[in-house]
Amino acid sequence: MKSRNESYFHAVTSICLFFYLQDGGLLINNPSALAIHECKCLWPNTPLQCVVSLGTGRYETEGKNNATYTSLKTKLTNVISSATDTEEVHTMLDALLPPNTYFRFNPHLNEDIQLNENRKEKLNQLQTEGTRYLERNDEKLKKAAEILVQDKTTFQSVNDWIKCKSDMYDGLPRLSKL
Repeated sequence: MKSRNESYFHAVTSICLFFYLQDGGLLINNPSALAIHECKCLWPNTPLQCVVSLGTGRYETEGKNNATYTSLKTKLTNVISSATDTEEVHTMLDALLPPNTYFRFNPHLNEDIQLNENRKEKLNQLQTEGTRYLERNDEKLKKAAEILVQDKTTFQSVNDWIKCKSDMYDGLPRLSKL
């Protein structure tokens, strides 16, 4: 039987894939879908237990969806915004994945604060907004934590053991001296 720590394997793998798949904010600001794809490639017959997507915060501008803005700068800004929109991936995954499998945490920000901000008052503001967001989403956070720490059933453990043994001897002749 596997240890309790091994039950976190898929969550840790997703987190590792998240950091590995970041591209500096040019194409994939929310790599959750890509991480899921990579997990499915590595473990095609394993259902997803839990996907946790952590955002850096979002700020909604008033003129973002206003169709009357026609300047070149506005058009370029809209193209860049749509190419780097993290919420589109969130909307898709939230609709496609089974209930209680996908959790997105991405607080609303009162101000557009850059990722490289280092002023203490702005960092304190971000911390305050993040804390308030977590307080408002306490139930969702508890549900994600509950799913992440679930023990495997006996059937899942036996199935994992059989799959592991099968993978170990895959490609070896039946009557091997090993």
